[in-house]
Order: sequence, then C-alpha cells, then structure tokens
Amino acid sequence: MKSRFPLSFLFLVSLAFPALARSSEQDEGARSLEVSSSAERPLRRPTVIDQPGKYVLRRDIFAEDTALVIRASHVTLDLDGHSILGPGGRKGVGIQVEGATSVAILDGALSRFGTAVQILKSRNVRIEQLRITGEDLGGSPPNIETGIMIVESRAVLVQQNVIADTFLGVFVRGGFSAGNRIGQNVITGGQNGQLGVCYNPAPSGGDAGPRGDLVYNNNISRFRTGISLSRESVANVIRENDIAYLVQAISEASPGTNVLVDNSAVQTFL
Repeated sequence: MKSRFPLSFLFLVSLAFPALARSSEQDEGARSLEVSSSAERPLRRPTVIDQPGKYVLRRDIFAEDTALVIRASHVTLDLDGHSILGPGGRKGVGIQVEGATSVAILDGALSRFGTAVQILKSRNVRIEQLRITGEDLGGSPPNIETGIMIVESRAVLVQQNVIADTFLGVFVRGGFSAGNRIGQNVITGGQNGQLGVCYNPAPSGGDAGPRGDLVYNNNISRFRTGISLSRESVANVIRENDIAYLVQAISEASPGTNVLVDNSAVQTFL
C-alpha cells in the first residue's frame, strides 16, 4: 500500500396517472409506490414488493422498524429523491432485498436505521446514488449502525453513494459473497465510526469471508480503521482508495492474501 411501507400502500400504473410521472420516457411502464405514513403514524410492518417491475416512490416514508422488503427478482426501485426515515436508536432496516436477482435501488435518502440497506442471499443488485445518514450512536456489535450490509450475495454493485455517521460504512459478509464492486462512494464516520469498509464471515457460516471483490476509488474518512479484512476474506482487490484514518488505514488479518495497490492513506484526528 502506498502512503499517499404497511399501514396502507397502493401500486398504481403511472401512465394512468400522468400527473405523478416525471416524464413519460422515464416512467413508462413504472408503478407508483405510495406508502401512507407520517412521523406521528409510522409504518408498523414493512411494505413488500413481491412482483417484478419498476417502482417509483412518490412520498417520504416513516417506519417503526423495517420500511421496504424486496422479494421479487427483476425489480427497479427508484426513490425519486424521497426519504425513508427509521425509528432511530439503531433499530430497523430501511430497504431489505431477500433472495432476489437483478434488483436496482436508486436515488434517495435513508436515515435513522440500524441498517439502511441490507442485501441477503441475492445476486446482481445495484445500489446507487443513495444518501445514508446514521445517528453516530456508537455501541458494540450487533447493536450498531451500518450503512449498507451485503450478506452471502454476489455481483452486488455499490456505487456513488454517500454514507455518513454510521459505526460501519459498508459491511460485506460470508464465504458465498463474491464478485462484488464497491466504488466511488464517500464514506465518513462521526465521533464513533469504527470501520469504513469491513469484510467478515457471515453470522453462522464458519470463518469463510468474501472473495474476489473490487473495492476502488472510495473516499473513506474518520473511521478508526478505513478497510478491514478478516482472516479468510482473501483474493479481494483494494485499489486507489483515499483513506483518512484514525488508527489504521487497512487491516488485513492474513497479510498478503489480498491485492492492495495505489491506496492513499493519511492519519487524521477527531
């Protein structure tokens, strides 16, 4: 390394309600996702997307626990710049993808969740242009805040997101995880940021960690450790990241088992 939603919800066809559409070209064939919630009356159960298609969020969501669950493959969820707000106190999940293939989550804000976005046993998922904000509450695992968590999943692209004030920025877990790309993100800790990008085993999958991932061109700052790789998280490429760390730039439990190239590192202070 060089040091350099549901109380109620309704799916509507956008073409039948042109006033809701941003443009006929962008929303053609899309379904509006309208979730009735407020800060005073948040969702008590998640809204579930279980049919393929493009969905466009039409209003902000307030959730008491988990807000949205995607269980169908071939889904595009466009948050259309809207916000999904959780209960705070390191609780709940903003968006969870479960056992799905070919899913995209785009363009919105998530805040006040234990985990903002969680990908479980899925493939070919794209997470792009999200703004994720934690409460900088600190804590100890598993009672922590995480920006994006990827568990036993493959070909996940995490790109051009902004993550701030979480204990963990991006957390990749499990030996089945492989071929993921984490790039061009801005990941910034607060007073209690621990790990910017972390590679670890899954909760009940033995010691095996993710392999064959590419972590590149990220700006990672104000975490105790910028990038951490567990003992069996190997054959990953970590390149051209800018890391302003508090204690350590890159921690590799099995030195020499990953490719570390052209990363710039500087120690900073709170």
